[in-house]
Amino acid sequence: MMWALIEKDVKLFFRNQFLAVITLLGLTAFTAMYYLMPSKPDDSLPAALYLQPDVGAEMRAFLSDALDADLMESEEQMLQVVQAGDYKVGLSLTQAMLDAMAAGEELTIPVYSAPGATPDLKQAILDIFTAGLNNLHISSLKKQINVEDRVIVLGPDLMGIGEPIALRDRMLPLLLMMVFSIELIGLANLISEEVTRGTANALLVTPLKTGQFFRAKMVMGIGLAFVEVCLLAAVTGKLMISPAILVATLLIGSLLVSGIAFFIAAFARGLMSVMAWSMLFLLILLLPGLAVMFPSMTSGWICMIPSHFLVDTLHRALNYGASWNDVAANLAVLLASGLAFLAAGILLLRRRFR
Repeated sequence: MMWALIEKDVKLFFRNQFLAVITLLGLTAFTAMYYLMPSKPDDSLPAALYLQPDVGAEMRAFLSDALDADLMESEEQMLQVVQAGDYKVGLSLTQAMLDAMAAGEELTIPVYSAPGATPDLKQAILDIFTAGLNNLHISSLKKQINVEDRVIVLGPDLMGIGEPIALRDRMLPLLLMMVFSIELIGLANLISEEVTRGTANALLVTPLKTGQFFRAKMVMGIGLAFVEVCLLAAVTGKLMISPAILVATLLIGSLLVSGIAFFIAAFARGLMSVMAWSMLFLLILLLPGLAVMFPSMTSGWICMIPSHFLVDTLHRALNYGASWNDVAANLAVLLASGLAFLAAGILLLRRRFR
């Protein structure tokens, strides 16, 4: 009886043209977004450098190579290309500045950054050029000094400082969460419609028990969400990276979104109500995915969102090869959150049955 109900729910889910279309378009769009993102991290810092015409050719070549900068013909050109965003940083050195550096005098040099630079990028620019200029020995051109700046990170370098992660790999946990969001809306709408229209009450008149009704919805929701996120992981070539941890995480994540769908269905009345409640939850649930893409722009309170433990586990497993010990706590909290939402949703839905 329960499996017949699951089969019915799957057919009803895809019979809804809106849900069927956004599911298909979502998987296609998210896969395309992944492959359109850069496949390699770009950790370069394009710099524009202007030197006065009386600076010798050997010195010009040395400074350009030491600072990893392109030489500009004029200071105006340097300012123009930096302001246009063609270079992230610009630097202008006069002969007086070079003489002061050669003499070991204390010197303040202005550094120009492109518009829209974040505070972290500005600080990185200042640190790089401060270290570079302080270590230049202008008087001994024959011996070029290579400056090595190292940041030692305890545990995985989730900020991507030591080992940059490609943008599309940082974005993948967010894409998986977006697939989950489609199934959350679909399951919540399916349950809400059956309860609102009285279909659920009609089914419970039959030998079908209330527990079987909820189990059928849960199995269908978890199974459908799990299959679709696994499909996206497979298409992007990530399914075989830490496969056991990935499968366990996606399965528990499917439980979480199914539990939230039950919870939303307990309040919603029809598709528009489901959409309104779902958007409220999804705006919060997607924030941890954005935090992975922009780690320096997030706050500690994001760790209180249940989806953080899903996204963080995916990020660690897919991009840093995390072990079971590294993600066990995350999975435990994720499982507890999913069960809590599921229990609350079922309890509230029972009150709507007459």
